[in-house]
Amino acid sequence: MTVIYFAQARRLAGTASETLALPPPVSAETLWQELLARHPALAPLRPVTRLARNGDFATADTVFAPGDEIALIPPVSGG
Repeated sequence: MTVIYFAQARRLAGTASETLALPPPVSAETLWQELLARHPALAPLRPVTRLARNGDFATADTVFAPGDEIALIPPVSGG
């Protein structure tokens, strides 16, 4: 699966994207555990960051699979 980081998540992860190889099925909790193990600086964003799977917002029940494109979408302020 490919993980794409946006806004603050990109800055804190230090990368725009990366590929993960996790054995299926992958829950949102499992995915977050892996992401935080790789990028501990993301921890403050977890409560406010939405996950998207293949262009649709994910829920706590979403199951992620190999080949999915996952986006981390933190809150964005603008002006």
